[in-house]
Order: sequence, then C-alpha cells, then structure tokens
Amino acid sequence: MTLKDCTKAELLWLIDWMCTHSMFRHDIEIERALNALEFEREQKKLDEADRLNEESARLRQQAAELLTPYEGKPILDIPADVLDHASAILEEAQALEEKWNRLMKV
Repeated sequence: MTLKDCTKAELLWLIDWMCTHSMFRHDIEIERALNALEFEREQKKLDEADRLNEESARLRQQAAELLTPYEGKPILDIPADVLDHASAILEEAQALEEKWNRLMKV
C-alpha cells in the first residue's frame, strides 16, 4: 500500500499516528510541509490573478484601439457596430476584473 492508495480519512489517521507514536518530531516536518503547501496555493492564486489582470488589460487596449480613429469626434459619428463591439469587449474586461476581485478578496 502507498500513500496514493489511502483515502483522505486514512491519510489524516496516518499523520496523527505518526505525530503521536514516533520518537522523532514529525509535527515539525508536517508544519514545514503545510507551509510549503500554503506557499504553493498562494503562488497559484497570484499566477491566476496575473493572468486575469493581463487579459483584462489586453481587452481594454483592444477596445481603445477600436475607438481611437473616432477620438475627438461626437459619439454620434461613431458607427453603432463599433460602439457595440467596444462595449462588449469592455464588459468582458469588467467581468475579468470582478473575477480578480473575488480571487484576491477585494
């Protein structure tokens, strides 16, 4: 039997058994492993936050590029399909920012 064969409950039992029956300080090693695991979780969260932020920025840039030819002109001079497309892109960027806020608990 290997650790991969164990259920969650069995793994918890095994950790408890090692901490109480071993003559070595496995609790310190477990604490170190938990710290490493927490670091990995946080790093994954930050990587995902970076990805969301970059994608949102890319979409906002894309919307700005769509509207650049009409800079300084009245909004009525901008074709409706261009405004609709830019608006859809900005809504998608906003959704990514909201996802970022939830992820980062802002």
